[in-house]
Amino acid sequence: MNKFTFKYSPLIWVLLSLVTLTFAAAIYMNLHDAVIYSEDAIKFAISLSLATVSVVLLVLVVAAMICPKYEIKGKYLVFRFGLLYSRTKISDIFQLTEFKAQKKLVIYFKNEKYSVAMIDEKYYGDFYAALKKVEPEINYTVQSAEE
Repeated sequence: MNKFTFKYSPLIWVLLSLVTLTFAAAIYMNLHDAVIYSEDAIKFAISLSLATVSVVLLVLVVAAMICPKYEIKGKYLVFRFGLLYSRTKISDIFQLTEFKAQKKLVIYFKNEKYSVAMIDEKYYGDFYAALKKVEPEINYTVQSAEE
């Protein structure tokens, strides 16, 4: 398996939903204003511009809700948030640490940075195995609740 879907917390789902509703309302209100101010070129242009920006942002948020995942493509780990993505060389990863108490998996990079992998706990082992297949030097450690 080379694709691992994000597991958003309930709070993130609520926030994403609120942002979606906000942009949908902004689109409606700005298109409504564009129709009302159709005779005033400046107000019409501003309303239409704001509606366009709101549509773009709405598409980005909805895409992030529908298609959030990690993908292993060749020698890269791709963090995909809908239409936006970033990629990191898997060879830059030196360790994965599972924190049992917080139920988190942290990816440590050689440049002393880290990232929390937002995947379901049951896929931690599969995620590690997929990364290790590309870069055998990656270590996996576990921090128990007692530590």
